Parts: sequence; C-alpha cells; structure tokens
Amino acid sequence: MTIYFNYTFRAILVLLLVSKLSIPSISQTVNVLDFGADPTGEYDNSSVINALVDSLAKSGGGTMFIPAGKYLLNDAIFLQSNINLKGQDLEKSIFFRDPGKGNWASTKAQALVTTLHSSINENVTVENLSVDAGFKKNELNGKGGVCLRNTHNSRISNVNTYNTWHGVAFYGYRGENANNVIDKVISTNAHASTTDDNSGRPRGVLITDFGSQAKNSISVNAGTGFYANGKDIKFLECHAENWFNDNGFYLIVDNLYVSKCTAKGGETPAKGFGSGFAIAYKKGGVIENSKAINCSNYGFRIHVPQSDTKLINNTAIGCGIGYGIETASHPFPEVSNHIELVNNTAENSGLHGFLFRQMSNSSITGNKAINGNQRGLTLSTRGAIALKDYLSGNTFSKNECFDNQQKKTQIYGFYDFSKNHIKSEAKKGKNNKIKHSSFSGIDMF
Repeated sequence: MTIYFNYTFRAILVLLLVSKLSIPSISQTVNVLDFGADPTGEYDNSSVINALVDSLAKSGGGTMFIPAGKYLLNDAIFLQSNINLKGQDLEKSIFFRDPGKGNWASTKAQALVTTLHSSINENVTVENLSVDAGFKKNELNGKGGVCLRNTHNSRISNVNTYNTWHGVAFYGYRGENANNVIDKVISTNAHASTTDDNSGRPRGVLITDFGSQAKNSISVNAGTGFYANGKDIKFLECHAENWFNDNGFYLIVDNLYVSKCTAKGGETPAKGFGSGFAIAYKKGGVIENSKAINCSNYGFRIHVPQSDTKLINNTAIGCGIGYGIETASHPFPEVSNHIELVNNTAENSGLHGFLFRQMSNSSITGNKAINGNQRGLTLSTRGAIALKDYLSGNTFSKNECFDNQQKKTQIYGFYDFSKNHIKSEAKKGKNNKIKHSSFSGIDMF
C-alpha cells in the first residue's frame, strides 16, 4: 500500500532524497514517485519536480518519468537544459492547476510547464502527457500549457493542453536557427488572455523561434489556432478549428512553408470566423496542398506588403473570399510583389473566389472559381475573379470560372473594375496581361 505523507514531511523527504541523487549520464531515468511526487491530485508537486530538475541539471541532465496520475501544480515547472519530462501515457499523466490554490496570481511564470527565459536552454523535451490550466474563456491573467522560452534543439511531442492562454509554444530564443519541433500536440480551449489588449491574446500553437516547425498538430477553440512570427518556420499537416479572435493560421514569417494544413472556421459558412490562413507583411513563402473551410473573411489572405510568395494547389470552400489581397493599414504605394497563385480552387465563396488589389509583377494561372457569390451580388462584389485598384504588371491566364448549380449565383466571371468603375487614373490597372474566357458568367476586362 502506498502512503502519501503530509506536505511538510514530504517537502523534507524530497530535499533529502534529491540531495543524494547522483546521475551518471543524460540517459538516466528517474521516477518522480520515488522522490515524493503525489499522483492523487491532493498535494502540490511543483517544489518536488523543480528540486529534481535542479539536481538532474547539475548532473548533466536526464529523464523525469511521470507515471499515470493527476499532479497538482501550485506553481510552474521550470525545465532546464538536457531535461526530458516524459509521461507514462498522454491521457493518464496529467498536470493541472486548481484555480483556488497556489501561487498563480503572483508567479512570473507564463505557463504551467516552462523554462527560465533568463538563460539559454537546449535539448529540452516534453512528451506523453497532458496539461489542464483550468482557465475560463476570456479570463485574464491566464497561463499557458507548455511554453518553452529561450530554447533551442528542443521538442514538445504527444502532448495535450486544455483551458490555457497559449496551449503549446516556443518563443524568446534570439539565435538564427532554434531547430525546435512541435509534433502531435492537441491544444483545446486556448481561450484565456494575459491582458485585455491584442498582445495578450491566446494562441493554440505559437512559434516565434527562427528555424522551428509544427507538424501533425491540432488547435481547437483557440483565440488564434496557429501563430508564428519570425523566419524559416514550417507548418506541416496541422489543423485549426473554431478559433474566435483572429485566424486559423496567422503567419508573419520570412521564408514560410505550409503544407497539407487545414483551417475550419465553423460547421457551416454562416458559423465560420475570420480567415483560414493569413499570410502577412513578410517576404518569401510557399503555401501548398492546404484547405480552408467555412471562414467568414478569407480562406487564404495575403496581407500587403507580403511578397515573393507562392500559393499552389490549395482549396477554399465556403469562405467569404476564397483568396485575396488585404490592404488594411497598408495603403498604396505599398503593394504585394511577386505573388504566384497556381492551380488553386475557390468553391462556394460568399463573395469573390479571388480578389486582387495593390499587387504588382505577379502571376495568377490555372486557378478555378466555382459557384461564387453565395451571399448575393452587388456592384462591388462582381467577379468570381475580381481585379480592383493599383494592379500593375501582372499576368492572369488559364484560369476558370464556372457555376454548375441549378440556380446560378456566380453571374460574373472575370471582372476588371478598371474597365467601368475605377475613375481615378492612378488607381486603374496598368500593363496587366489577361487571357481569359469563363465557362459561365459575364466577363468584363
């Protein structure tokens, strides 16, 4: 029979046991239960585990094994270099916060599991466990689930987080190539904030460390599903669903790569929110083989002055605008330059399938706009493929517009507003090459 001692006795026991710990190599594994951790959910484990982290780190590192159980945390776990926090089972090894207990109102820690940002950390791993931070939607002073700061060559894998500020994150590393990996994580309800302004918004998965990636991961019910700001960051086979602040993927990245990702704003177009993929402000990017579903704004949004970016073989279904150039807060003469859209499909768009403005020296080829204008047609929403102001030196060719519905909604195919509606010569399109004939719908160019 296992006996769990009172808190004071446990704290003394832990210090005695840890003081005698000798770790010969980084491959050493220690079971936290052998050092006084409590898996019943009754007693705090932060002091136990942090003492063990300190001892392991001084000896070169090692693995802390977390058997099945519920582990109360009254303060954060601060991991250090060469430490592997490894649960027995994703669904059974659970760290949690009790809102009525602990040091969470005063601690400077930004997550339940984190690192010290004041020193560079390397080779930190968190795997096979869950974290429930216990915050309500829109609650302030929130904490993250697993947020590793100023870290490189590190990994978060096979982890679930619930009811957090950020769910899973890497941020704060100042080097050029962090080489951090997020793999097979699920963030659910990243819905609390640290402050009531934009800087405190929650993200399901967040990366700002250069040269890092997220793959095979899911974000559900977050403020923003996936957020990145930096350089050389990748997203592979990730899925965002039911975000409520910004976008499924909000990516402000030089040399971005996105492949086989999906963003679902809601169960129907009417219940969707924001944009599926917002690609903003930077240079260099490839977004391919990805899908946006039921997003009220754009499926794929390129925000001026994003440039040197390719969208290839993507699909937008039931979005307000399938693909488009967004100009908010970035008026002309700022433009998006060298944009390529190749073999993308927009289907059942509320307004336009494709919308272009403030764009130059770009190529739009082999794309399809199908059954658009589901929200109805006005003068300003004409065009399955619509060209508006400040377009120059672009090529539009081999694109298709058609409506195969019994009751047609996509009345106009390719529509250049410079033809009859833009009166300012400065705003009219210049030196654009257009070769197009819609299968159905009126063309105007």
